[in-house]
Amino acid sequence: MMIENREKQELLAPVGGMEALISAVTGGTNAVYLGGSFSARQSAKNFTDEELIEAINYCHLRGVKVYVAVNTLVADRELEDVARHIAFINDNGADAIIVQDLGVFALAREVAPELSVHASTQMTVFDLNGAKLLEQLGFKRVVLARELSMEKIKEICDGTSLEVEVFVHGAICVSYSGQCLMSSIIGGRSGNRGSCAQPCRLLYTIEGKKGYLLSPKDMCLINHLDEIKKIGVKSFKIEGRMKGPDYVGTVVSTYRKYIDSGDIVTADDYEKLEKIFYRGGFTDGYFTGEKGEDMFCHTKPDNPYKQQNGDVLFDDLSKKTNIDILCEIHLGKPIIINVHDENGNTVNYTGKINSEKAINRPLANERIIEQLSKVGGTVFQINNIEVNIDEEISLPISEINDARRNAVLLLEQKILSSYLKSEAKKYVPEKIKENKKSDLKFAVQVSDEAQLDVFKNFDCDYLYIPLEIAVKLKSFTDKVIVVLPRISPSNLEETLQKLKVKKALATNIGQLYLLNKLNFEVFCDHSLNIFNQKAVSQAEKLGVKQITLSTEMMLSQIGSIYSNNPIEAIVYGRLPLMITENCIMKSSVGCKKGAIITDRTDTSFSVRCLEGCRNEFLNTRPIVMSDKLSQIKQSGVNVARLIFTTEPPNECAKIYNAYKNGYMLDGEFTRGKFYKGV
Repeated sequence: MMIENREKQELLAPVGGMEALISAVTGGTNAVYLGGSFSARQSAKNFTDEELIEAINYCHLRGVKVYVAVNTLVADRELEDVARHIAFINDNGADAIIVQDLGVFALAREVAPELSVHASTQMTVFDLNGAKLLEQLGFKRVVLARELSMEKIKEICDGTSLEVEVFVHGAICVSYSGQCLMSSIIGGRSGNRGSCAQPCRLLYTIEGKKGYLLSPKDMCLINHLDEIKKIGVKSFKIEGRMKGPDYVGTVVSTYRKYIDSGDIVTADDYEKLEKIFYRGGFTDGYFTGEKGEDMFCHTKPDNPYKQQNGDVLFDDLSKKTNIDILCEIHLGKPIIINVHDENGNTVNYTGKINSEKAINRPLANERIIEQLSKVGGTVFQINNIEVNIDEEISLPISEINDARRNAVLLLEQKILSSYLKSEAKKYVPEKIKENKKSDLKFAVQVSDEAQLDVFKNFDCDYLYIPLEIAVKLKSFTDKVIVVLPRISPSNLEETLQKLKVKKALATNIGQLYLLNKLNFEVFCDHSLNIFNQKAVSQAEKLGVKQITLSTEMMLSQIGSIYSNNPIEAIVYGRLPLMITENCIMKSSVGCKKGAIITDRTDTSFSVRCLEGCRNEFLNTRPIVMSDKLSQIKQSGVNVARLIFTTEPPNECAKIYNAYKNGYMLDGEFTRGKFYKGV
């Protein structure tokens, strides 16, 4: 086992508690990620502050890094608590935090500027432009979206100085992470806030076919480790903070074996991974580009191996630290021990009892070496012991043992102190400013040319049109803003350069980078998950001229936001609940332009086909706030946007007129999250 080469690629393990952490370290991980407060796995056990200190110290003494997830969207009322949490993480020596929220990133730079920040997969980074923006901001690492092929990952690795982290094993969401509102909208539990109820794992029906149609198999890339190494990936990430120590230890030790050896995976070891957790088999479809039905488990299989109760055995692959000991014992003086480890740490310890002239049995070198060698139960192993001792002297064996223990303790303390950073700075909350109230402007977003024809001559203030329609138009009015696809096509830059209009709605963070590069006027969509004042300020620094806030914000939360630029909110429309890289219709009933999918409560959702055979799930009921516009305006919103998706043109006109005149619409509707947040 080539343990000395482990630092070339990092194996990163999930831990939901101390037992799982010990299993991960024993299994041979290089790093762990875990959660405390404000973690995207709130239903995991997670760590108290005291446990977090214990975990950090346990790992650092064994050469294992610790990354703490602070990867939920954070409300303004929580910023002070988050600042304290980040300060605590920094001051206790954790190696990095993982964040989703641009506001939390800005907060971390303010409070703990020396603490490394990793971009969570919840940030939906799937291209080089996204990585470039994070690099520009000062992130150290990006955790890429799970949906990427090997070629796409390589392109990002080659084009950025950021460390690149990819998932190699574990559960995958059917939707791009950070872009799923399914649990939030239909169940009130937000994935972006750490409380996903996993509705994708339930039964659904499409055109008479019933099954677990949204439930992907678990990812397993153990047969692609050499390829992943060659393309420049820094960190190999295992998913599973909800899993127990048996799962963590088994998966970590198996991946450790093949990362180190480069051998072909045996059938027995592959079966071991299947047995420890089974969801109808494994998939490598995103990595290989072979997407489709084989990536899903439409039936719900039982796990044939339920032994996850601490009974699974695997070798201890944790790394021991080599130490050299120099011991000096001279007549009439106390023992002096110098301990030097392989990483250059050195400590000296002087004993409390002076040696004496031996009366009967003088100390022998062999006996001293025997006592100094007793470092079992520590993270150290003896490389060499040198003893310089005067002849014919004695010293109690208990004093030699005490000296060894104290010297080792000093070395442990020195190792732990080497991870400490400058003390965090005090967080100073921003003074709350009140938005200047102004007349409410209206924005209309259309999905097709028939809808566009309705609004060409309407008096709306902003007209959002899809990129695929914009490329066909020969002329534009000042009110037109081009809506970019949420998953950017590879030729986006080339397409934008041909457009005459220079206003665009960015739907992912990579587009912020690209639009600034091309000197566009940048508008920011709800899919960037801007949830607090810090995030608003950060977006403004990135050149955003108009910000659409997260659709998960309540009116009361919106009211605490201040911006130098217009604040926009979505006040009508069937919200997109998911965006999937895999075509659900093709995987279930064959290719179609659209379909209706029904859940176990007979609630139906429209599924739309997007470019690249992607799907977008729309909420059954539209948000309707036409009778609440005074409250919308009072909250500080400057622009009210209406999104039209499946509505016929005549209905679009009727809905718009209802908003302009402030009267209520007929039919079923929802208030979204305006009154009941997450």
